[in-house]
Amino acid sequence: MCFQGKTAIVTGGGGYIGGAIGSKLSGEGASVALFDLDAEKVHAVAAGLKNAKAYAVDLTDPSAVEKAVGEASAHFGKIDFLVTAAGGSARSRSRLFAEQSMNVVREVIEINLFGVLNAIHAVAPQMIRRKWGKIVNLSSLVAVGGVEGCADYAAAKAGVIAATRTLAMEFGPYNIQINCVCPGKVQRPGEMPADPEAFAHRHSFLNRICFADDIAGLVLFLLSEKADYITGQNYIIDGGRSLGLKGDH
Repeated sequence: MCFQGKTAIVTGGGGYIGGAIGSKLSGEGASVALFDLDAEKVHAVAAGLKNAKAYAVDLTDPSAVEKAVGEASAHFGKIDFLVTAAGGSARSRSRLFAEQSMNVVREVIEINLFGVLNAIHAVAPQMIRRKWGKIVNLSSLVAVGGVEGCADYAAAKAGVIAATRTLAMEFGPYNIQINCVCPGKVQRPGEMPADPEAFAHRHSFLNRICFADDIAGLVLFLLSEKADYITGQNYIIDGGRSLGLKGDH
């Protein structure tokens, strides 16, 4: 795949998955604008890539997102692709819903759903004017199967899938494709299990664990010419984890 002459915005570009997507796009010749709330992390990722620029952006603030998109458009000349990889659960603050603070619920939904919608809303007008563009949203397997203690995250990520389908109908006449990717368990290098093969069998039907590059590969396919007739779809990439219940082995 070659993306020479194309420009992409990747939200969550300072994170593990967003950084991997930005790196692969850069490696294939694209110019990359990396958006992230963490200025230090996103600038560090951009510094290691060719033709990349970092933007410290609060994706839950529509005005800040519009400003950053405008700056990226002015710097690179145009935006061809948008990948919304920013997000995350409440992690250590996760609770069963009846015990959870609604302030935490609101925060989780803000970044995982409104962060995506804000980015799309800011980029869509120029794609509509040019009658061309590609958008890939990252959701989660949690949106499909649910996880106790993550009702807020599941609801937000399910909203991303639903929005993707609806926007595919709205954007299709302008030759804009929009699709969704649902990762399963993605392992970070610093959190490697003591027995990777046993871990893989617990969380998938394959013999290895999933890394960010696996997710990035699917995203790049959906941005490529090979996916020009695909829109409104949700792709689960989980090593078969969602195929059925796994018993103890």
